[in-house]
Amino acid sequence: MTAGKGVKGMRVIIRADGNVQIAMGHIMRCLSIADALRALGADVVFVTAGNESRGLLQTRGYEAVVLGTSYSAMESELGGFSAYFRQHPAELILVDSYFVTRGYMEVLRTWARTAWLDDLGEPVHPVDILINYNIYAKEMSYRERYAKSGAALPGQLLLGCEYAPLREAFGQGRRSVCRDAVQDVLITTGGGDAQNAVGALCGRIAEEIKTGLHRGIRYHVICGPFSEKREELRALAALYPVFRIHENVTDMWELMEQCDIAVSAAGSTMYELCSMRLPAVCFYFAENQRRMAEYFDRFTEIKSAGNIAQNREAVLTALLGRLTQLEEDGQLRRRIREQMETLTDGRGAWRIAERLLAAEDGR
Repeated sequence: MTAGKGVKGMRVIIRADGNVQIAMGHIMRCLSIADALRALGADVVFVTAGNESRGLLQTRGYEAVVLGTSYSAMESELGGFSAYFRQHPAELILVDSYFVTRGYMEVLRTWARTAWLDDLGEPVHPVDILINYNIYAKEMSYRERYAKSGAALPGQLLLGCEYAPLREAFGQGRRSVCRDAVQDVLITTGGGDAQNAVGALCGRIAEEIKTGLHRGIRYHVICGPFSEKREELRALAALYPVFRIHENVTDMWELMEQCDIAVSAAGSTMYELCSMRLPAVCFYFAENQRRMAEYFDRFTEIKSAGNIAQNREAVLTALLGRLTQLEEDGQLRRRIREQMETLTDGRGAWRIAERLLAAEDGR
């Protein structure tokens, strides 16, 4: 699809939040969609509850309207949001939050067409376009869920990994290295790490390095924008130069491209890893990440180490054990690369943008 009549100049509002409590996953995936929308000729603006993600949004070239409200009490923002919308109307509102309510979405639908990024499947909300790009999305029985709720089924259901909204760089055919021996390992948890999973795992690795394990391997550690342990990570890297701490990373694909394997929290990063064909082991912090981790574990050899918030020591032990397996087993790494290739090509954001702009108002 190319920008043309009815598309160029179309105004889209994206309502999403990012902060230390919920990290940056919602903002990052919406930025990928925004970039594709903008490339296709749309005018995109972000609306957020607080200031935490404003700098990032502005750095990426987007207007960021801050409502000054609570991200977890969205109905309370409707007055301020409505006042803004009356002054700056849009044809489409894309919402990405776990805190939306049915009443909230019903109000927004009186203003414009609505789209909603969902991960959980329950509850469902009245929208025109529903997007769930997760590995489990097609098994979530949305038709039955909507019928049970009494809400009308959205006119469009965009389901499955083909819609994973990754940054444009991930859709350009880039791949991680495929060496016979592991030399570089990526460790990431996303925007925040309230459980200090990265620091704890790196500490375990450092202890094993003392025994002679992990020889010749560098560990590239992502320190997210909401990390509260950056000084500890810097101190560890000063003691063990094999740990390379990366802060303010803007092009994650460049790090993935040079690495052989990865440790990642369950989230959008998992689809970036699949796009780059970078074998991984995952874990999760919260219940809303559990389904993704379990599906990867069930349908691929990307193992889930479990919930680190509930079983910290067991998860760290499982992560370290699987990481060691991946470092030592080239056949395992090759199989996982092949499995990843079937999941996503990195073009999901473009598919979403095309469908958003091409949709007719059938309400």
